[in-house]
Amino acid sequence: MKLCLSTWSLRDHIGKDFPFREFPRVALDRFGIRAVELCQTHFPPPDSGRLDQLLNVVADTGSTIVNIPVDVGNISRRDERKRAHDVGLIESWVDVASYLGAPSIRVNTGHQEGSLDLSITIASYRRIANYAEAKGVKIGLENHGGISADPRNVVEIAEAVGRQRFGTLPDFGNFAPETRYEGLVRLVPYALVVHAKTYDLDADGDVPEFDFPRCLRIVRDAGYDGYLSIEFEGKGDQYDGVQRTIELIRRVDPSVE
Repeated sequence: MKLCLSTWSLRDHIGKDFPFREFPRVALDRFGIRAVELCQTHFPPPDSGRLDQLLNVVADTGSTIVNIPVDVGNISRRDERKRAHDVGLIESWVDVASYLGAPSIRVNTGHQEGSLDLSITIASYRRIANYAEAKGVKIGLENHGGISADPRNVVEIAEAVGRQRFGTLPDFGNFAPETRYEGLVRLVPYALVVHAKTYDLDADGDVPEFDFPRCLRIVRDAGYDGYLSIEFEGKGDQYDGVQRTIELIRRVDPSVE
């Protein structure tokens, strides 16, 4: 497995300590990480000029863009016109990923009023996946609240859309406590990227909220050999939180690159 750094980990510093386009350089210079996950919410308006500036930094640092988590739209809403509009917005981020050479984007399920009709969600994902497949981009689904809070829904969607163009982004921290480890077992076989989320670490360098080493062992034992994207979500210093998360991961599994 290899380390990746999400912009979410340094969310309070982007646009203050450094411009968004410099994030790959910060990841490399400060943490020695050459793989980045770029959250859509942190992008400036993604015209070609700004994207080219980002690509220049990626090239200068020898970095890789692993994924773009997208947080726009609700692809499960019942109103067809509104749903189609939101799907179109998401497809524009497929275009951004294609321009940047990113292999995937994360698309949320959204939510739905009343009793769940998962066929609406699946139809939306199929449309987006069809569009993305033609551009060499895969669609990822994270356990990220709403419909995706239930790992069974995530697996059903993944199977319905097809593994060749769709996968999961299992997040250690987003599961309900009672489903965390079972849910991780269910989602990892489909994983495109794994979110190694941490919160404020204790004096021993551990995550008090859940068993981080157990999560990492589940991922490793499933045969996953992709990127572990660090998502530090604590309230403390974010630079320190990232560094301590790296140390935790390598303490648990020294083979992680």
